[in-house]
Amino acid sequence: MRNKIRSKLWIYLATMIFLLILTTFIVFTFIIYLIARLNLLSGEDHFFPLFIFIAGFSIVISSGVSAIVGKRILQPIAELRKSMKQVTEGDFSIQMDQVYTIDEVRDLYADFNSMVKELGSTETLRDDFVSSVSHEFKTPITIIQGYVQLLQDSELTAEERAEFYQRILEGTQQLATLSDNILKLTKLETQNSEMDKQPFRLDEQIREVILFLQPKWEKRNLTLDIELPYGIYTGSEEFLYQVWLNILDNAIKYNREAGNISVKLEERPHAFVVEIVDSGLGMTDQQAEKSFDKFYQADRSRKTEGNGLGLSLSRKIVELHGGVIRVNSKLDFGTVFVIELPK
Repeated sequence: MRNKIRSKLWIYLATMIFLLILTTFIVFTFIIYLIARLNLLSGEDHFFPLFIFIAGFSIVISSGVSAIVGKRILQPIAELRKSMKQVTEGDFSIQMDQVYTIDEVRDLYADFNSMVKELGSTETLRDDFVSSVSHEFKTPITIIQGYVQLLQDSELTAEERAEFYQRILEGTQQLATLSDNILKLTKLETQNSEMDKQPFRLDEQIREVILFLQPKWEKRNLTLDIELPYGIYTGSEEFLYQVWLNILDNAIKYNREAGNISVKLEERPHAFVVEIVDSGLGMTDQQAEKSFDKFYQADRSRKTEGNGLGLSLSRKIVELHGGVIRVNSKLDFGTVFVIELPK
């Protein structure tokens, strides 16, 4: 409470008022001394000019004080009000220039700048969330749709139906958690939040993703070469699931009919290395370099299948685990993704 009472802004105003009163007192005392010393008020005609002088002097002092107060305090408040109006109109790029000597005004501008940055992060969070959801929801929905179509076959056995129902259940669970995962990821990207990491079976997770995508790679008659030795990794199980889902989905989507996909997991002394190779369309060096950019799609003919967020999200997740993701691709020969996750 004392800090508020003794704030420098309060001291500044109090000092100005004190100096104004002191200056006026000194001047008037000096004038009265001169009047008494020189006997200037011996006649009534001398009173009016003295009154005019005192009034004019008071006006000058008041104008000076008003100008100082206006420039030092009222002008910064007016600028702040103007900037706040821009923020209410959706402009989160505005930043106040902290050039004022009064500490309180400078601190007020600093707090305003921090608030605008936070609002801008929230706006980015919302936009990225909507864009990411529109992309990431498509794969589970497509998988569920595929299993529903398979269930329409009247010749299915009870075991096959039970398995398909289980896959549909897994897909709906994936959809239920996907929006929350994307929201957490965007917060990690914009607000530097902490990531929850727990030990889990990395090989089993990749195997689950492959099974989840089974209707898609079976439909294209793809052959899979899988080497997934036992491996325990400590990281975010939910987020890393999206990495394998995005990369394997691309390996299927951009592959050739009756092509090949190789998925290998290797445990090294200081890291796990996952290599995913497809025999698909491949990319040029320029396309491969841009493949991790948001909204970039090398194959524009497939733009309706996504908006180019999958690989950018995957890279961000890997980087948040302290790892790296590399791509090596050759046009018409296929693509290799290497993901290295440090222990």
